Amino acid sequence: MLTEEFVSKVRTALNEMQSISLSEMDSVELMNRFDTKYIFSAERLLEILTLVKNDYRVLEVKGVRLSRYNNLYFDTSDYKFFNEHHNKKANRLKVRYRKYADSGVTFFEVKKKNNKDKTEKYRISCSEIPDNLDEAAKEVLKGLSAGLDVNLLIPIQRNDFYRMTLVNTRTYERATIDIDLSFRNNENKISLPNLVVAEVKQDVHSGISPISRKLKEEKIYPTSVSKYILGELLLNDSLKRNNFKTKLHNIKKIEHALSA
Repeated sequence: MLTEEFVSKVRTALNEMQSISLSEMDSVELMNRFDTKYIFSAERLLEILTLVKNDYRVLEVKGVRLSRYNNLYFDTSDYKFFNEHHNKKANRLKVRYRKYADSGVTFFEVKKKNNKDKTEKYRISCSEIPDNLDEAAKEVLKGLSAGLDVNLLIPIQRNDFYRMTLVNTRTYERATIDIDLSFRNNENKISLPNLVVAEVKQDVHSGISPISRKLKEEKIYPTSVSKYILGELLLNDSLKRNNFKTKLHNIKKIEHALSA
């Protein structure tokens, strides 16, 4: 878990940025988009925020700029979605419930990666995160994946994190930055307090993202990382991981270097 001192410094850095409301951000919702992801150590976050503070506004909801997210991911008992990701299959899914803990707003969400590397996101609102897929969620899934037996999906992993959402002041772009990640299933729990996962979201690969440029200048380069996949790699030793070994090594290196 991150120290209160560090979280306080992050909040201070975010308070130095101009804010944007949820209603204002609706025009940059980007449900169909290209995602570019990055990982780096928490000790570099404050520097990055300082470098981009004039290029972005930060989402503020009811006075909160650093929000807690709770997630429950579903997969089959033989890890169909995990294995499709490992095998780099196109047109793959991720299925989850997500709760915005500060507001209580909850959605069932499906993320679909197509064969052009574009992410499409579908969601419906719900009152709470249930223990199993409800009927409304099953209907959404049936419409998105005709060959999938939705009754085979079971809850696999819970993960939680704090997120800040940045909206470009000039172009159609958002960036999310997640910190204090934790993962758990019925047997294990693990936290990654030193890891930052950043994601730049654009309707096209414009190549003009200020935060992407700054990260490159800091020798932080794009990677392919999924919090669900990462959590399963850390929680479940029995899963395939050949294609993730280098990535997992880099993540553990960040954690161990800062934990020593």
